[in-house]
Amino acid sequence: MNELPPAVRQLVHANQRQAAIDLLSEYLGDDQKEAERRIDQYLEDNPPVHLRGAAILRASRLNALIWLILIILMALLALIFTL
Repeated sequence: MNELPPAVRQLVHANQRQAAIDLLSEYLGDDQKEAERRIDQYLEDNPPVHLRGAAILRASRLNALIWLILIILMALLALIFTL
């Protein structure tokens, strides 16, 4: 199977399936059915990955900062209650 163009893959990974189908159909010469079939096949072969654990922290500095603040607050509370 032919690989999808990078712009189409980017739309698929951004959960914009219909926009990806429309863009791919333009690449294919207005063949909407073939574009939809290829997008569905791509999604079947490459299912979306949902971030969990440390990957969420790596995806956003804000998430990492929030977790760091929560850990520091929990440590401070533990110190206060042990005194």
